[in-house]
This record gives sequence, structure tokens and C-alpha cells, in this order.
Amino acid sequence: MILRQFAAIYGTRTGWARPVDQTERELRQFPFVFVLSALFPPAAVHAQLMLPGAFQAESPRSTDSSSDAARAASTKPKVAGLKPPSVETILGRELARDGSAGTISFRSLPEKGIEITKLSLSGEGTSNPAESCLVDMVAEGPIQARFRGRPNGLLRYEIELPACPFSLEVLDGAVLVTRSPRTCEFTEAQCRVDPSGLWGPPGNSFSPDRAKQFERERSRAESDMRTNFRALLTSAGKDKEAIKKIAGEQAGFSSVRETTCRSYLKEDVHGYCALRFTQARALALQAAYFEQAKTTPDSGRQRRRKSAR
Repeated sequence: MILRQFAAIYGTRTGWARPVDQTERELRQFPFVFVLSALFPPAAVHAQLMLPGAFQAESPRSTDSSSDAARAASTKPKVAGLKPPSVETILGRELARDGSAGTISFRSLPEKGIEITKLSLSGEGTSNPAESCLVDMVAEGPIQARFRGRPNGLLRYEIELPACPFSLEVLDGAVLVTRSPRTCEFTEAQCRVDPSGLWGPPGNSFSPDRAKQFERERSRAESDMRTNFRALLTSAGKDKEAIKKIAGEQAGFSSVRETTCRSYLKEDVHGYCALRFTQARALALQAAYFEQAKTTPDSGRQRRRKSAR
């Protein structure tokens, strides 16, 4: 019916003297879309098309808050989410510096406290460096270790020995000892010792299966270290001095690890020291990232923006 009426109008307006039936048959050959375009008024052409993903403009206030949240979520770096080793991993074990020299063992005290129940420091003779010597430091009783928090992501303790104070950080089944200056001299024993380094299990106590396990764990530790390094570098923003410092420390890490671990007994066979040292570095980077997040100016700008509203 519609086609018939349109055919009549069409033929009349164009001046054609064609029968209605003939015009109708020709119109049936047209695509139906042309018929619809003829029936609807031209004003419909001005309607706007809403494409998928398009959005209408919002008020300046809502746009500002939503875009800030989206930008923060998309640019915030992610860390590996590592947890520091527990102090229980070193209790009741006899650890040796470089897996071969001296002995240190611990037991627990209340409130994260620990004390050293055995400490023997090996070194070289002051009069004859070619001769080895050994100094027993707990002849008069246990030595208390004072907890000093987690400045590098690891539990840190200070050992307040009058003749040779040092600090240590708890790794998984090992401790990393640091001291400055490195050496201590015991005049009566005529012995010069250096307690710095990794104190862990004997280097000849690892089976081939354990060595393969260490290799797999080190691969994960390397990945975690890279993740935390990228997060810390991103958090520095455009601070060129901070970026230079972070990149420089990371670039020198391999050299420091090599220097620390090359004297560990049979390190080239099992790689235990390199594993623990890499895990410690990953945790230190993560701790530095969280510390950097506390001082970032973004939170201050957000607080000022909210107060202005």
C-alpha cells in the first residue's frame, strides 16, 4: 500500500505519465533503505551518532577527580611484594663466614630479640699475617643483639662488642655482617679479624639437588630485583639526581656481589651466596621504593586540591 501511494506521488511530481503499477514495480527493485530515506523528514539527518567508547562531557569538577584517579591508577608502579625472612631461619644453627671461617649461632629473646650464644672470629696474625688465628668472643656468656628495625627491608641487629662492634641483617638461613672499618685487632690474641661478609651454612654441605634449587630461586630473585628496580626508578619521577643515584647503585650491584661472594666456599658449584645477596638487594630496592612513596609530593598536591574544593 505504501509503495502504491508513493508511486502515485512520485509519478505526479516528476511529470511522468506512467501507470501506477509500472512505477510500483520499478520501486520494488530499489533497496529498501532508499524508501525509508524518502519517507523520513530531512531533519533526522542532524541527529548525532554515539559511538562505542564515546562519552558526554562532564562538569569540570567530576572530570578532574575521575581523571586524576585514572591517571594515578595507570601510572603507579608495582613492586614484587616480598616479605623479609623470619629470624627463626637462623636460630639454633651454626653459621660460618664465607661458609668456612669462624662460627656464629643465635637463640631467641622476647620481643624480636636475639642473642649470640657462640661467636668465634677467624683472622690472621698481627705479627705474621701468614698464620691464621681464632678469637672466642663468648667465653663470659651470651652477647645480646639489639633490634634496629628494617632500614633495608631486612631485620637488622647491632652487636655491641667493645673490641669489635658490628651490625647484621637476617637473610634466609644466613646473616649479612657489616662493619666500618672492616677489621678489628685483638692485641692479647695478636689477631686481626674481619667479620664482614655472608655467614651461612658450610659451603661443602649442599647436595647437587640443592644447588639446582638455588639456581631456580636465584632466577626468581633476579626477576624480583628488576621489578623493584623499575618501580623505584619510576617513583623518582623527573628528579635527575635521584635517578642517577638509583641507576648507579644498581649498575654497581653485580660487582659488589662478586666481591662479597667469591670467597664463599665452593660458591662456583652451588651459588648460595649470590642467591642470598640478590634476595637482599631485591628487598632493599622494595624498602627504598616505600620510603620514596612517603616523601612523594603527589599526596600533598591531592590534599591541597581537595581543600580548595
